[in-house]
Amino acid sequence: MAYTIDLTGKIALVTGGASGIGYAIAEGFKEAGAEVIVTAKSEESLEKCNEKTKFGIIKKYKLDVTNDISIEKIFDEIDDLHILVNNAGIVKRGLEYRIEHFADVINTNLMGVMRMSHEALPKLALTHGNIINIASMFSFFGSPMSPGYTASKTGLVGLTKSLANGWSQYHVRVNAIAPGYIETKLTKPLQEEEREKITNRTAMKKWGVPEDIAGAAVYLASDRASYTTGTTITVDGGYSIT
Repeated sequence: MAYTIDLTGKIALVTGGASGIGYAIAEGFKEAGAEVIVTAKSEESLEKCNEKTKFGIIKKYKLDVTNDISIEKIFDEIDDLHILVNNAGIVKRGLEYRIEHFADVINTNLMGVMRMSHEALPKLALTHGNIINIASMFSFFGSPMSPGYTASKTGLVGLTKSLANGWSQYHVRVNAIAPGYIETKLTKPLQEEEREKITNRTAMKKWGVPEDIAGAAVYLASDRASYTTGTTITVDGGYSIT
């Protein structure tokens, strides 16, 4: 008998899921049988998002994780929820030492996760569901170009632990994934400037792709991870061990 992961009957919401890591996670969930909703902040991102996958249709919603009204609206339209992936995030590389940009990054990457998780809790408690937060390798390293991003992702690991501890009474698991250098639109400047340096530092001598993160997300979302909460899984090709 094959060892498989089956998410049939589960409903998953992936913020920032119109492209990149979020979209790969959405496809992974869909392949495992879940009903999947992805969100994006802009209409342009939603329009570019391909809702037709080889595993079925992905639903799309507009959502701003910094806006309470926007968050309340999407949860009003969702009856049940089993999986929340907090993937929406921004980085303002080179600008985050300015307080207004620092605050904007924190508001999206950390406060946005808390807003979404708080609003999702009643639905997740009913289904004994789970939350997956997308952290970063910069949860453990300090980026000289992105102090706001580093602070938000470091805080996200701590928030994951606190929510896991506090919400276990509701049978809601909370975990995180910390991607390393993944080939996405967000990392394009680094790919152009430091690809060889980063590749040489990485134990596996290559960059990751969004699908590498999807595998970890499908596992954490499933009953196979029923005894796993409060943890952060690092998926970085061995960058952090060299």
